[in-house]
Amino acid sequence: MIEFLSMVDPNLFRLTKKDKEHYRRLIEKIDLKVMPSIMKMLGPKLQRMLSSNLSEIELRLVQNISVLVGILQTYPNLTESIQKRILFSISYFCDEDDEIPDIIPGLGYLDDAKVAEWIIESISDEMPELSLA
Repeated sequence: MIEFLSMVDPNLFRLTKKDKEHYRRLIEKIDLKVMPSIMKMLGPKLQRMLSSNLSEIELRLVQNISVLVGILQTYPNLTESIQKRILFSISYFCDEDDEIPDIIPGLGYLDDAKVAEWIIESISDEMPELSLA
């Protein structure tokens, strides 16, 4: 499903149009009532990652997930659409067995990183005051 063009250059790894359409359908189905349980899963996942040596991609992913959590905490009046996208990205990150299982060394977090980047880009398009460059 996800187009993987190179095992070396993360810039050549991308979400396809088909991937994004699939993820948009999943995002629409998210029930915001699951937010507490998703956030509860996040802490242990981040702790496991931070207890190891992070690659550049993994470090950027952790930073982007932190940005998304910060947006949820800082802006209590976010639209439902933005909240759902953020929750999707966080839950995708927490899922060990997503498109590319996280257990695969060097590759497992590439999809998580691209999903988080995509969500941040979509939110910053709607909320330019965030300045998430």
